[in-house]
Order: sequence, then structure tokens, then C-alpha cells
Amino acid sequence: MSAPIYPGPSIAAGPLQYLHRARVFRAAVISRPSYVNGEVNWLYYAMLTHAIELALKGYVQYVVAGGKALPGKEPKQHDLSGWYRMAVQLGLPDEPGALENTDLLNELHSNHYMRYPQRRDTPIPSFDTIADTTVDHLLTVITAIVSPR
Repeated sequence: MSAPIYPGPSIAAGPLQYLHRARVFRAAVISRPSYVNGEVNWLYYAMLTHAIELALKGYVQYVVAGGKALPGKEPKQHDLSGWYRMAVQLGLPDEPGALENTDLLNELHSNHYMRYPQRRDTPIPSFDTIADTTVDHLLTVITAIVSPR
């Protein structure tokens, strides 16, 4: 597909743009396998965890733009657990098990394990359903709040 003849409207990097970008990352891997030749498809999980990060940041931006103050200092850029905790403090409904899932994905997202091979003393947990369900849940809940129809 080629680029459009006329560029779309310029949109500031606000909550809707964060959610749109999160959905683009999710859509890029939705039909891709999570394993290739018996090996974890790290690109698949890197895209899903980045979608989670973008969705959470979009939610925080939305709530802050609506007048709520941040409950503390913003988490570091790739800290999925920190962004999830902040979003919950700002009113995001806390799904049972979501923090644990986010913590697991955060470990892989923040220590660059997905991007660079590293020696691990513990086995990599099977997180194929965790990543998919976590990103899909967050995108559904956050979209319903930020952009209700």
C-alpha cells in the first residue's frame, strides 16, 4: 500500500494518538505466530509489551488532561508495572491478575531480554496467553474510557 496523496490531519501526541499507536503495534502481530521453529518470537512480544506501554501512557495522559494530578513522579519510560500502578491510582479498573501479568511482562520488557540474547538462571515463563490477554484487556478498557462511543 502506498502513502496517501494528502497527509492526514496533524494530531498532537495526546491520549488518542497513544491508543491509536498501541492498536497499530497490536495489529502488526495479531496474525503472527508467537513461536517460530520452536523458539520464542521475541518481536511478537516486544510489539505487545510496547502496545501495553503506549495504552497505559495514553490513559494517564487522558486522566491528567481531565484535571487529575499525578499521584507521584511518572514511572521510567519502559516501566510497565509502574505505569500500570499509576493508571490504577488514577482510576483504571484493576483486573484480578493484571498486575502480576504486567510485572512478568515488565521484567522481559525492561531488561532488554527481548531485544538481546542473555543468559538466564531461571527458565522463561510461558507468557503467550498472558501478553495477548493483557494487551487486549487494556486496549478494550482504556479505549472505552478515553474514547467512548
